[in-house]
Amino acid sequence: MKLKKNIARILSMVLLMGTLAGCSNTSNSDSSSDSKSKSKVEQRKENNELVVAVGSEPEGGFDAITGGHGSITKVFFSTLMKRDKELGWEYDLAKEYEVSDDKLTWTVKIRDDVKFTDGEKLTAKDVAFTYETTKKSSTEVDLTMIKEIKAVDDTTVEFVLERPMSTFVEKLGVCGIVPEHAYDDNFKDNPIGSGPYKFVQWDKGQQVIAEVNEDYYGDKPSIEKLTMVFMDTDAAYAAVKSGDVDMASINGELAKEKVEGTKILDIPSIETYGVEFPMVSNTGKKTKSGYEIGNNVTSDIAIRKALNTAVDRKGMVDGVLNGYGSVSTTGLEKMPWLNKDTVLSEDEYNNVEEAKKILKEGGWQDSDNDGIVEKDGEKASFKLLYTSGNYRQELGLEFQKIAKEIGIEVTLEERTWDTILTDIHKEAVLFGFGSGDPSELYNLYYSGASNTPVEWDNAGFYSNETVDDNIDKALSCEDEEEALTYWQKAQLDKDTGASAKGDAPYCWLVNANHVYIVSEKFDIGNPVVQPHGGRIFDNITEWSWK
Repeated sequence: MKLKKNIARILSMVLLMGTLAGCSNTSNSDSSSDSKSKSKVEQRKENNELVVAVGSEPEGGFDAITGGHGSITKVFFSTLMKRDKELGWEYDLAKEYEVSDDKLTWTVKIRDDVKFTDGEKLTAKDVAFTYETTKKSSTEVDLTMIKEIKAVDDTTVEFVLERPMSTFVEKLGVCGIVPEHAYDDNFKDNPIGSGPYKFVQWDKGQQVIAEVNEDYYGDKPSIEKLTMVFMDTDAAYAAVKSGDVDMASINGELAKEKVEGTKILDIPSIETYGVEFPMVSNTGKKTKSGYEIGNNVTSDIAIRKALNTAVDRKGMVDGVLNGYGSVSTTGLEKMPWLNKDTVLSEDEYNNVEEAKKILKEGGWQDSDNDGIVEKDGEKASFKLLYTSGNYRQELGLEFQKIAKEIGIEVTLEERTWDTILTDIHKEAVLFGFGSGDPSELYNLYYSGASNTPVEWDNAGFYSNETVDDNIDKALSCEDEEEALTYWQKAQLDKDTGASAKGDAPYCWLVNANHVYIVSEKFDIGNPVVQPHGGRIFDNITEWSWK
């Protein structure tokens, strides 16, 4: 078949530098005067060691099932499929797969030469165990579409779906395979995988040390010892400047300063930020978890349309991202399934006067001259919830400022995701998305997604029969290429759809590039296009010292 495509902070820099100094020492550095004269970076280069600060410490530990399926766990675990350079798909553990005529059964053949880092062979039983356990666990991966998982033999696993799903290949690329024989309560602290590196040591809140997995079936990494340190952006930046860290994730503001011996990597991404609106009125209904549903202000389309029209996205790119990014009016700018008719032109946003007109025509007026428009006794006022980091507060402040100009009061509240969940269906939320997965449109806009175990899927309870119908058709297609037309129609079909030119369930703002400061002597090869959250480790086998 053709393939288609929070942060733990270190309490003091003194403690951190002491830790890093310990990471970078070698036996030669203690005994050789020549070694002592070399910089810390040169010593690590000579020994093929690397210290990076490019990811968050997984809150749930290094368990591919419960600890998240992001970039760091990819260092230790393999997946059935993996992303290629352009966010398409290629085989990893899988050798091939086929889909039955009724599109309900996916049969996957896996390699027979793969070992876990404890020496035990990886078989289809481990794959089935991983997916069964993930399905039963409360994780960010929704596998409710799977009816049955079965290991047919040592190299064949069979997935039977509840309904046809053309994007099921996406699910083959998210679960890091764990060993059934070694999976227990301590696994998250001492993971065993089959990825390019094996776990050595975790100093919680500080660092994780990994070494090359000599039994890895793929291309062997050049870097023999990898130390991943966890710190905030400013501390990581300072550590690169001092030579204690070789590579760090930074923001556009820090990237403006030239640091001797380093270079800036500006990697395009599909990481997009936008404001999701509750789409129904608050009538007192609650979810099964007891969370209130609906907002009497954002449920009015005039409010949503006006905000989409008023927001100065170019100003956000220049002022918040410092140019390291691009305008987003769809959340899908770099995706092949983008419906280009939904893209707002420069004349269709950053237009305060037109936004005011939309509000007035929608019945919103400032009758008491307090600067806030109202309608039927309801003030145009709502909260915008956001989490810390990744430009979110700055984007929220710019959104708040523009909203005020057109008579809408937006109150910003910084929360954690745990505290956002209680109000996620009744308040606007500043989200980040971007996975390179067309089924993200299902997660964001399908009415049935509101009832999945993942609370943030369609958190605004958006419902549009035409959108649902097009998504159903897309999922029922043979493959993602055939589904393309229906994904595009879900965004806009005649005069309705899940876009700013349709029902405007979101106000998309910007695409943020991923920016890193790196030792000029280090080469990260050709990284994949970066999705939300980053996948900088995906091509780690290409990383090398020059």
